[in-house]
Amino acid sequence: MLLAEADIPYDRLIEMDEINGDFPQTDVALVIGANDVTNPAARTDTTSPIYGMPILDVDKAHTVMVIKRSMNPGFAGIDNPLYYLDNNLMLFGDAKAFVGSIVRELSGGHV
Repeated sequence: MLLAEADIPYDRLIEMDEINGDFPQTDVALVIGANDVTNPAARTDTTSPIYGMPILDVDKAHTVMVIKRSMNPGFAGIDNPLYYLDNNLMLFGDAKAFVGSIVRELSGGHV
């Protein structure tokens, strides 16, 4: 829904079940603001209210970078264990500014 609101063409999107197998071979997964759809408790915690919900397996990437404004929980109102994993880096602030900085760094400052 949010990607559609950002005018991302549907033909550029990849279905969750198509991409999840790629995460174990992924060097960096960049997560912007998503909480519940990246919460590994949906896979592992039978007591979680989101247990069994399909999620993006970003926690299986070598490094996860999550951009959020705060540690506030998502729609489900629960904590996300992803944020405490050793392979996760939390970046707090404005996503547009962070992504712009990342793009500038990767392009050698020519953007």
